[in-house]
Amino acid sequence: MIFDFNGTISDDEPLLDALFTRLLADRGITLTSEVYWRDLAGLSDPEIVRRALALGAKPVTDEACDELLAAKVVAYKDAVTASPTISADAADAVRTAAARVPIAIASGAVREEVEHVLAIAGLRDAFSAVVCIDDVDAGKPDPAGFLLALELLGGVIAPADVLVVEDADAGVRAARAAGMRVAAITGPALTVVPDEPIERLDAETMERLLA
Repeated sequence: MIFDFNGTISDDEPLLDALFTRLLADRGITLTSEVYWRDLAGLSDPEIVRRALALGAKPVTDEACDELLAAKVVAYKDAVTASPTISADAADAVRTAAARVPIAIASGAVREEVEHVLAIAGLRDAFSAVVCIDDVDAGKPDPAGFLLALELLGGVIAPADVLVVEDADAGVRAARAAGMRVAAITGPALTVVPDEPIERLDAETMERLLA
């Protein structure tokens, strides 16, 4: 089983919406929640930064992207330290899955953020592999992250035997491009129909998905 991170294990998409809105406003760019959820949620952090700068008619230079991304990492880590974003139910879901099958993360976030949140929740050891945007050349909907996660799980599992857990259109499309089945949490970032819609991430849901 391969999990997405933001909005799936970590209930932080509203936080990301607020952080990007604030950081972009500081740079003279207006980002509405409607635009975030419709056009940006589920994409990799570098891609969100590039698209947001373009939406604000700002130069999309490496320097501008790096500066904005670095500011976002600092703000995000501060926020999740103050208010952890992995719920008890989500942690139970991860542990339930890990007790049954090898599990990994394939995330469009930067590793510094993902590792920080997992450490706070005490969940890092549950995952056999953690793939972040730092590890691949393209984010979702490109399947590279899922394929690398599968490789790191040992390379003997067929893609069709992998269940991905997602929450956003880009992730569902990436999982399908990798030849994997996908369950997805229903919400504002999801408009495509997954193989298995789910309402929440908890131990009961994991037991049902793994039955």
